[in-house]
Amino acid sequence: MSEPSSGTIEELLSQIEAIPGGTKSFKLFVPQKLTLKGEPIDQGPAMAVVLDKLLGKDLFPDGFEQRPTGRWYKYKAD
Repeated sequence: MSEPSSGTIEELLSQIEAIPGGTKSFKLFVPQKLTLKGEPIDQGPAMAVVLDKLLGKDLFPDGFEQRPTGRWYKYKAD
């Protein structure tokens, strides 16, 4: 799996949209540097947008693993 140092919120949301219904666990790599509509965005607001979409898929936070260029976030069904 790829661990890029930068990415877009749009790419992350696309990955979330592709999650099949009934998925019990999911891992998402979130790069350190993110943009939204071509503009830099801080991690806090970025993760709020990401988490909102994941909650809509009934997936909840289950920890993360720090990596040199970002974090692997884990989510699971409740």
